[in-house]
This record gives sequence, C-alpha cells and structure tokens, in this order.
Amino acid sequence: MKSIVWYSILLMAALFFSGCGKTEKTHKHYDGEALIKQKCAACHNLDIPPKISDDEKAPPMYTVTVHLRDWMKGGTTSEKEANFVAFVQSYVLSPSKEKSYCIKEVLQQYGLMPSQKGNVNKEELGAIARYALLTYDQKKLLEMMKEQNRIAAMKPYEQVLALKDCKLCHIDGNGKVGPLFSQIAAKYTSNDLNTIKDAIVHGSKGRWPNYHMPMRAYKDLTPKQLDGIAKWILSQKK
Repeated sequence: MKSIVWYSILLMAALFFSGCGKTEKTHKHYDGEALIKQKCAACHNLDIPPKISDDEKAPPMYTVTVHLRDWMKGGTTSEKEANFVAFVQSYVLSPSKEKSYCIKEVLQQYGLMPSQKGNVNKEELGAIARYALLTYDQKKLLEMMKEQNRIAAMKPYEQVLALKDCKLCHIDGNGKVGPLFSQIAAKYTSNDLNTIKDAIVHGSKGRWPNYHMPMRAYKDLTPKQLDGIAKWILSQKK
C-alpha cells in the first residue's frame, strides 16, 4: 500500500516538474509596413497619392487596396476585413483569372500576377493585408491632398518653415537649441546669401561652435524653397 502511495506521489511530482520547463508558445510578430516594402514594392507603387508610370509592373497598392475593399463581401466591417485578408493570402500564393477581381482590360495591361510561393508566407501576407487596409484609405488620401494643396499655396519660405518645423529650434528654442533666426541674420549680410544656402543644404557643422548639435542637411528643398528661406532669414535682422 505504501509503495502505491509513494509511486503516486513520485508520478505527480514528475508530471509537475516536467511541465515547469515548458514555456508557452509565443506568436511571432509580423511588421506589415516592413513586409509590404520588402515583398511588394518591386512591382507595386506604395505612395499616397499613388504614382503612376508607363513602365509599372503592377497597379499601385493604393488602387489595389481601395478596389478590393469595395468588392469584398460581408455584412460587417470586421467580416469584410477578414475576407480581404483571406483573399490576399489565397490569391497571392495561388493567383488565377477566376479569383481575380480585375476587369479584362487591367489583366491585359498587367498580366496575371505570378505566384509568390517561396517569397512570402500566409502569416506575412496577413500582416501585409491588415497594414494595407489601415494605410490605403480614401479618407486619408483626401486629407493628404488637402494638406498638400495647403502647403502648395504658401510662399516658398513658408513651405520650408511648415514642412521642416524650423521654429522648434530657431524660434521656440529661445536660442538654446539653435541660433535664433534674428541671430543668424545679424551674423550675415545680403552678400552671404549663398553661405546661408550652403549651411542649409550641407548642414551647419562647425559654423556655430557654441551649439553642440549642428543642424542636419536639408538637401531635398527645391531651388525656390532654398532661395526663399535664405532670403527670409536675412530679413529677420533686428
């Protein structure tokens, strides 16, 4: 009898401790944004608004997402989203004309998408599809276009101030983060316009020794924006 009791105790202990070493399986996190750039950007333009070129291999991702969202069946938003994800997973791995929602002319223009088996898996496609649903949205496009139109209506120097948040360092910083615009204007004359432009394009390293963090280079400004902001800075002389 005692041997049976001891055997039972030992068995329970063995089962208990054998479970201690096990850890719960963790779900791998898939970054939809990183994956869509890695797996889809070679053929699909990812910009918002979408950019269209004569030699594009596939429709822009915005166009694909917006149309697929409209074509998905389902009574609720969550049902449509689930169907969207399932369709992407199925079609990308095993594309066919029967599955495609594209009209005949689009298929003739781009051809049937080649299977991406071996390049992407079902879980990765799920993350890509969910990211696309959140990112490529008509309301977001309208908001972005509205903001772009607002910026386009500004004077060139105003565009730079708005797009680059210049006031954070050169106005709101009270001269502690970077020199105030008035300080920059006081240091230079109208003959130094190109010097200011050069500092903006290539960064301010070595130009203001009292500031430990130099301004980074802004090489993406248009000639009008660069000329406009440089002249505006000089006009801030008190």
